[in-house]
Amino acid sequence: TFVLMLNHVLSVDGFYLSTTYDLTHTLQQLSNTSTELQEMSLLERADQRFVWNGHLLRELSCHMVFITIHSCSINGKYFNWILISRRSCFRAGVDYYVRGIDSEGHAANFVETEQIVHYNGCKASFVQTRGSIPVFRSQRPNLKSKLYGWFPKHFDSQVIIYGKQVIINLVNQKGSEKPLEQTYARMVSSLGSGMIRYIAFDFHKVCKNMRWDQLSILLDQVSEIQDELRRCVPQQLYGLSRIEPM
Repeated sequence: TFVLMLNHVLSVDGFYLSTTYDLTHTLQQLSNTSTELQEMSLLERADQRFVWNGHLLRELSCHMVFITIHSCSINGKYFNWILISRRSCFRAGVDYYVRGIDSEGHAANFVETEQIVHYNGCKASFVQTRGSIPVFRSQRPNLKSKLYGWFPKHFDSQVIIYGKQVIINLVNQKGSEKPLEQTYARMVSSLGSGMIRYIAFDFHKVCKNMRWDQLSILLDQVSEIQDELRRCVPQQLYGLSRIEPM
């Protein structure tokens, strides 16, 4: 029965079983691991957000990820471009039915996406995350209660794990989604954190009729703070990783 269950899980797109590489951690996290952590099994040291069978297994861990590797060339320089998206097992579900946040600060359908460039033996990594707007809500938002307890908990965790945050909110700024956008902006402002920047971009309005070129407006907004973000370029400098400006 166990083997049948395992085969069924592994037959679903997006589930991976890795016994050689820790898929649950980013390149930066792997570069900063201690010797003690490296000696642990993959399951023991794994980020439990991305271990989907943690309750069942103690020897093999299964992860729901998307992985693609492409060979690319720019100006005659050849490199590998790797994309790894890790889906959290906490508060996962069908989008229209599972939304918002839970009492532990987990946003629904949270995904961590890492881009890795591998060139001439060197690697560089950049990480983004996405998730449902972290307030208690369903398809019909109820924004009147229980907002303030878990919202800070979510972003406290985000800042600890990822550092400075740039939130890009793409929901409509009119109609039924307008109160949601306004609440999100107000909640971020109430945090008073210099580590979090909020950008609201009405995607459907600005890019309607397939005007994808209008995304340049958003890119211009992000470019203003892009230099404040960091990418990871692991190097063996006294056992530490070097984090460089973009």
